[in-house]
Amino acid sequence: MKKLVWLLGLGTLLVSLSFILQQPQNVKAETMVAIPVEDSSFVTAGKGVTPTKATQLQPTGPVYGLSAWKIQATVPLISDRGPEPWIRASQAYKIGQDTWLTDGQVLVVPQGKIVKTPANFKILSYDTSFTAGIVDNDGPVALWGSTDYTRQVGTVKPGSVWTITHYYAGTDGSVWFDLGNNQWIPSFYFNNDLFHNFNTSYNYPNSDNNYTSQRRTVVKLRHPFVVTIHGDAPKQTIKFPNSGDMFPGIYLDPNSQWLCYDVNYYNELTGPWYQLGPEVWLRASYDSLD
Repeated sequence: MKKLVWLLGLGTLLVSLSFILQQPQNVKAETMVAIPVEDSSFVTAGKGVTPTKATQLQPTGPVYGLSAWKIQATVPLISDRGPEPWIRASQAYKIGQDTWLTDGQVLVVPQGKIVKTPANFKILSYDTSFTAGIVDNDGPVALWGSTDYTRQVGTVKPGSVWTITHYYAGTDGSVWFDLGNNQWIPSFYFNNDLFHNFNTSYNYPNSDNNYTSQRRTVVKLRHPFVVTIHGDAPKQTIKFPNSGDMFPGIYLDPNSQWLCYDVNYYNELTGPWYQLGPEVWLRASYDSLD
């Protein structure tokens, strides 16, 4: 009799455990953060309206590049054609009451987690996506071995351009970029506008393309920096960046110094070009930032 009672009790326990294990378990979703890649605009579809089409979106007010916005909801959009990134968007991210950002405007990363690729990037088989920042400060900036300021590992110079290899958005609203080998810089010391070339999904009816490209190659600096021409011979400039020898410009004397306000960066292979005057562009290999 005792054995029967014990077996019945064991059976009841197993059934209870099975019931518990089969119940849906609450899994805490990652908090995602939208980081604008440049100074841009919030968009809205109107009071109380959740957008379904990109054509519903209208700019409402400025949003600073490299700020961090917690995503409250994500909705799919029917894309359209146009120069503005929100018109070509396939997703909208709610970040406030009737306030949205779109996938073509931002980097989407999980809060509190280091990632190599933002979630909104559409990676192609022949992908050449990149983001890069230019140090826009009035002096050298420290690099850190982590995102908590505990160990300095080097410095970078104003005007230098760096490809971003990893991204981090902190719970305190901070944004950090890894410049390679765990050399982290707070986004505050980059220009608000990142150089970028990445693809996002495209949902335009009857289109042969399922992606659209977002690109920025020229940045205007908040803090102009000094470029010193080095070498023993004058260096020739060109009138337009990345134009080869088709549009030759003036020559600059060795050891002369010039203020740079604008920088062009097409990709890592060509490197940055510095604008030193109207139609005066100099390749970075010809100058020194010292």
